[in-house]
Amino acid sequence: MLETEQLSGAAARRQRSRQEMRTAILDEARRLIDAAGVDGVTIRAIARAIGYTPGALYEYFDSREAIIKALYFEGAGGLGGHSEATLAALPEDVSPAAAMLALGHAYRAYALEHAELYRLIFGGLKELPPPPPVANIEDQAGGFGTLVRVARRGIEAGVFIVLPPPVIAVTAWSAVHGFVSLELSGHVTGGDGPGMPPPSAEAGRQRRDQLFDALLRMVLFGLLRDEERRAATMT
Repeated sequence: MLETEQLSGAAARRQRSRQEMRTAILDEARRLIDAAGVDGVTIRAIARAIGYTPGALYEYFDSREAIIKALYFEGAGGLGGHSEATLAALPEDVSPAAAMLALGHAYRAYALEHAELYRLIFGGLKELPPPPPVANIEDQAGGFGTLVRVARRGIEAGVFIVLPPPVIAVTAWSAVHGFVSLELSGHVTGGDGPGMPPPSAEAGRQRRDQLFDALLRMVLFGLLRDEERRAATMT
């Protein structure tokens, strides 16, 4: 019994040490981005800064691309942490539809704040490493698991149409991601048509905010059950 507990304790310490090292790598990568942009993030530069050999870093990340992806999605400073913080800031009795709306706005805000990383991950990387496997999709990092949980709550509450929660989550994510990608590529400007300049920078920003909110509400309307749709049209 004692030997088993000792082995379990040793495994926990190794896991904790590994997580601390992974965090140190990501912290240094963030510092490099702040100092020199995404191009400054290299395995060699990170290893030099934390006092490790480049080869040692491959025990924690398979590639530079994997580090960049983890920077965007993981940890308190990543999209997943941002999504969880968004939900935590909402009232406990918030409706699933309102929670989905808040997560959509949080996704866009995070992407606009980290536009260089966003463009690289969803357009510049030749190969995007897949997320680590999880037993429950609701535990998936990067914000998607959070979206699945909200979708499940909406179904169980009788608010959303009955579909597998991941299907609802992918549907919502696809719409939000599409808008943000078009916005960051300059196709959605807030002008009168694709790529057309707005009257002013501020007018363009306000118009894009309005367009995005309208998109979210259209997607949510399609996810609502019939009785919820009727109620929505009356308010």
